[in-house]
Amino acid sequence: MSFVSRVTGLSARAGRSVYRGARAGVNKLKNLTRQKAYRYEEPAPGTVFSQRAQYERLHQGESPSEVFSGDIELRRAAKVPAFTVIMAVSEPRPDRFEDSMISVLSQTWAGFEFIVADCGMKSALGNVLADYDDDRIRHFRMQGMANVSDAMNSAALHAAGDYIVFLDYGDLLATDALFETALTIMATGAEILYSDEDCCDSAMRKFSAPYIKPDFNKDYLFASPYITHMLVIRRELFLALRFRSRFDGARDYDLILRAPKSGICHIPRVLYHVRRLPERKSASGDARAALENYFSVRGLRARVTQEGSSAFLHVDYLPDIFTVRKEIGVIGGKVLDRRRRIIGGMMDEDGSVAFEGLDELDQGHQRGAVTARNADAVDARCMRIRPELYGLYQEVFGSSYNMPMRGRAYEIREKSLQFCERVRAKGYLILWDPAMTVSVRSRRSTE
Repeated sequence: MSFVSRVTGLSARAGRSVYRGARAGVNKLKNLTRQKAYRYEEPAPGTVFSQRAQYERLHQGESPSEVFSGDIELRRAAKVPAFTVIMAVSEPRPDRFEDSMISVLSQTWAGFEFIVADCGMKSALGNVLADYDDDRIRHFRMQGMANVSDAMNSAALHAAGDYIVFLDYGDLLATDALFETALTIMATGAEILYSDEDCCDSAMRKFSAPYIKPDFNKDYLFASPYITHMLVIRRELFLALRFRSRFDGARDYDLILRAPKSGICHIPRVLYHVRRLPERKSASGDARAALENYFSVRGLRARVTQEGSSAFLHVDYLPDIFTVRKEIGVIGGKVLDRRRRIIGGMMDEDGSVAFEGLDELDQGHQRGAVTARNADAVDARCMRIRPELYGLYQEVFGSSYNMPMRGRAYEIREKSLQFCERVRAKGYLILWDPAMTVSVRSRRSTE
């Protein structure tokens, strides 16, 4: 290759890189302008009164089926759960500690205790707690605890509640947090629960950045430590697992990775407010280490990298994902038109395309359009399958997997849905990988 040819090739690649960078910047600005103003709304006074009255009826001996008759579908013989809220502190500012404590004491579900794991050497919490005559507050001095994980573990040994709720110093529980959690437990029997969350300023006046999470999704968990606040876990299960201090900055994430996945339930409500405090530090490195450990102890060869300074992770499986992850049956990506807009890819069971119309580089809300996850279905025009499914593919599509895909887009979509449904019926997971892309010339067909 001549010198001129090499220079021309380098220039072309540099030009494409600059172009992609410019498109990514434009799409980031579009994301910011598309975001709607967020406003957190406390439960209405009537709702608060009703929830307190319903709990009081339960406390007086009425059964959940009597109190909630017709309101929600409860499990048979559902038990009324009690909670232990645990917060570990070390030399806290009294006003911020008191804010957190008041958010607990104000719960509409009164069946709880509040354990304060006090790790400070010269703590003044005793003076603050003396102003509150409430038997549900339990104060334990734990001088010498080097980290929050050890303090939480020690405090959990004193817990009397059926479920443990973890509250970070300075953060706040929504007034109905325990009530909504109790209803979900009585309806599902879940052992681990998590809610949506948002952020508030130090003055607790402005609420922002709502984190609306998906239901439990194994591969989304590998890509994002999203199960954090509010985290609730059955006491016996926590005592069996416990936090590990070497992953203290990502203790919730490490716990969820090790926990059984069958009893995890998402509560789709903002029940937790993360206080933006200047002294808080990012611990995304601990999350990467926790995921590396998860794969290592299971003998799975995988390389985990962190995406820049974000908390998002990327996993490369060695030698490939189908060899390492036997439960993965299909991998799909984004189908793009000539303008690099999404016209196919991840779909729900009804065939609705996720992120349809977005630019290839558009991250979407909360980076959803660039984060891997399990899906109900993916488009066959951008699909890889494990060899064991070649026969099923030919049965559904009427052609070999290695043959070029032909046909109208709506026909391909229907067959993709049928194929993926049968794949899931065989017990396989379907993975959507946003880094996989294919371009088609026409929205209507592959021709």
